[in-house]
Amino acid sequence: PQSIASFKSFNDWDKVDRIIKRTQLIGAKMITPEDLEYPDRLKEITSPPLLLWYKGDVNLLKSAGIAVVGTRYPSSYGKDMAREFTRSLVANNVTIISGLAYGIDTIAHQACLNENGKTIAVLGSGIDVIYPISNTYIADEILEKKGLILSEFPPGTKPDYQNFPTRNRIVSGLSLGVLVVETKNEGGSMITANLAFDQNREVFVIPHNLTNKKGDGCQNLIRGNTGKLVENVEDILTEFPWLDFKEESKSLLKHDLIDEKIDQLEDDNKLVCMFIQRNKITHFDEILLDAGIAHSRLTSILLELEFSELIKQLPGKRYQMNFIQ
Repeated sequence: PQSIASFKSFNDWDKVDRIIKRTQLIGAKMITPEDLEYPDRLKEITSPPLLLWYKGDVNLLKSAGIAVVGTRYPSSYGKDMAREFTRSLVANNVTIISGLAYGIDTIAHQACLNENGKTIAVLGSGIDVIYPISNTYIADEILEKKGLILSEFPPGTKPDYQNFPTRNRIVSGLSLGVLVVETKNEGGSMITANLAFDQNREVFVIPHNLTNKKGDGCQNLIRGNTGKLVENVEDILTEFPWLDFKEESKSLLKHDLIDEKIDQLEDDNKLVCMFIQRNKITHFDEILLDAGIAHSRLTSILLELEFSELIKQLPGKRYQMNFIQ
C-alpha cells in the first residue's frame, strides 16, 4: 500500500528523463524483469533488482557463471589460488563473476581476461563510475573482449559503503555458486558467501593454513557447513552434473560448421535455432513468445534440432546450442 501510494504521488519525471538521457549518452542500456534478457537466476532471489544498467554482452547474464570473491588485501597464496582456479574455470568455459574491487576481484577479472574468457563485473556505483579508478583499464578490457559490466545503480551514482552489500546479492544471485578464495571473518566476501547460502547457491571455499589469519573466514565457512572445501576446479564442476562443461578443444561442433548447418535448416527451424544461439540459454516459453509458432509445432522443431545435435535441452525446459560459444 505504501509503495502504491508512493508511486501515485511520484512526480519527479524530470529526474527520470535525465537518467534516461544520461544512459543513452554513455552508451549503456537498461533491462527490467519483464525483458527476456533479464536472468532467471536473479528472479529467484529476495528483492531482485527492478532495473539493471549494462554495457557489453547481455547474453552473459544467462551463461553458466561462478562468482570469485575474496579479500581486498590477499596473501601471495590467495593471489595464486585466485589465478589458478580462475584459469581452470575459464578453460571449462565458465563465466567469471566478481565485483571489480581491489584484491581478489581484480585478480579474478584479470586472470579471466588473460585467458580470453568471459567475465561479468557487478558495480556498487553507477555503470559510468568505475571504482576503484585504478581498475578503469580492466573495465575497458572487459568491454573490448565482449564481457559485461552491470549495475542496479543509476548512472552517476558514486560508490558508497552501503551500496556494496546490495551489490553483493547480485554477484551471488547471478552465479551457480560462489568461490571464496580468501577472507577474514568479516567483510564483503563473508556477506556474499552468506547471501549465496541463503539464495540456495553453492558456496565453495579454498582451505587455508591455520596460521594465515587472512583465511580465518574460509575455515569458519567450512566448519559451519556453509561452504564446501574445494581442492581443484573439478570439485566445483561435479556439483553441476546437468551442465556440460567442456574445453573448447572438445566442443561437439566446430564454430566454422555451425553457420553452414543453420543455413541448411527450414525457415521455422532456422528461426528457432538462431534465437537460441543469440540468447545462449533460453526457456521454451521465451522461444514460443518470440517465434510465434504453435506450441506443438515448436515442440517438434526443438526435437528435430536436438536430433541434429545443434541444440540440447537443459533441466526446466531450457535450451542452449550444443557447442561452446
